Amino acid sequence: MIRSYQDLLPEPAQHAEIVRLAPPDYRPTVIEFNLGDILDGDDPIELQPFDTIRIFGRYEVDPPKVSIYGEVLRPGKYPLTHGMTAAGLVRMAGGFKRSAFTHEADITSYVVQNGQKVVAKHETVEIAKALTGDAAADIALKPNDVLTVHELAGWSDIGASITIKGEVQYPGTYGIEEGEKLSTLLKRAGGFRSTAYPEGAVLERVQVRELEERSRTELIRRIETAGRGAKFSPSSSGSDQAAMIQAMAQQEEHVVTALRNQPLAGRLVINISGDIERWQNTLNDIELRKGDVLVVPKKPSFVLVAGQVFNPSALTYSAGKNASWYLRQAGGPTDLANKKELYIIRANGSVIGRAGSGSWWTGGILNTTMRPGDSIVVPERIVGGSNVWKNVLSTAQITSNLAIAAKVATS
Repeated sequence: MIRSYQDLLPEPAQHAEIVRLAPPDYRPTVIEFNLGDILDGDDPIELQPFDTIRIFGRYEVDPPKVSIYGEVLRPGKYPLTHGMTAAGLVRMAGGFKRSAFTHEADITSYVVQNGQKVVAKHETVEIAKALTGDAAADIALKPNDVLTVHELAGWSDIGASITIKGEVQYPGTYGIEEGEKLSTLLKRAGGFRSTAYPEGAVLERVQVRELEERSRTELIRRIETAGRGAKFSPSSSGSDQAAMIQAMAQQEEHVVTALRNQPLAGRLVINISGDIERWQNTLNDIELRKGDVLVVPKKPSFVLVAGQVFNPSALTYSAGKNASWYLRQAGGPTDLANKKELYIIRANGSVIGRAGSGSWWTGGILNTTMRPGDSIVVPERIVGGSNVWKNVLSTAQITSNLAIAAKVATS
């Protein structure tokens, strides 16, 4: 019945079938054959009445496909046509994007070895030459090949910019190049104004904010887990335990609410001064990233005292005074204060802690000389619970106060 390919539609599949109705109940059975063998004269199948011959199109039976990814207009999977090459696949995918590295592309081919495993082979095609018609540079594609068109090195950095605000000569948004340092940007912005306070500069970074978000989520989970696992002394009465549980629940709710409501600062601690030449090309001269925001504040005239003191407030800065002096001006600690865990947040975002040895008013951290814009934080004493509970709540308090300090610095 089938004498040549001219009797068929274009691009038939080699796999074909005969559906035969087998007596006595005439249920259908399938006889498979190779179309190429039949047309070559190897035809051992004798047709019977009611036989149905099925000739499939090339793309109906496990159609061969190739894939193209990367910097082309329409990446994805495409049918493998007869004689398709790497250049032809690029054209089918709409050609290159502006971001494409057009000199070379990568091809990965897959070969089944002994019907047991798949082995990958990688090769490079000079795709620019192939597209100009250089047949020697082009590569014929095989089923399941993957062609990858690379992105130009540094393309993602095109248009990268950062914003600088506050006390510089020329605030605004600046384009940056890969590897550009903070000192270079400040010089391009004209340097600091006379009113600037570089020691309190705030650098906000998107990646830091994302890390803070993950850390905050994990910290809240740990707080809730540690609270449920609280243990009590066997000698404590039921009413004492109930009161303790209630106090812990209230403290947990207060801390978790503060964490959730406090905007993430995304602050990266930097340690710079007004003399740019002094720290240029040192470890403090950090590399900039796309989306960074640098805020250089005016020199503040206060020291912030926060937490469990009788008069939490911003106190007028007095040169040479230590933390103990400012705490006295704020009325000293309340009965709820955790005196041993007092800490100082410097204007640049770094933290100094803990109180250490000595009495409340002398020794350790309380002898620290304060600088403009610094904060003294007296945390609340943690009620009951295990050491894990106390540690995670202390961490949460510090996290919340760091965000507050960053907000104060940029306001």
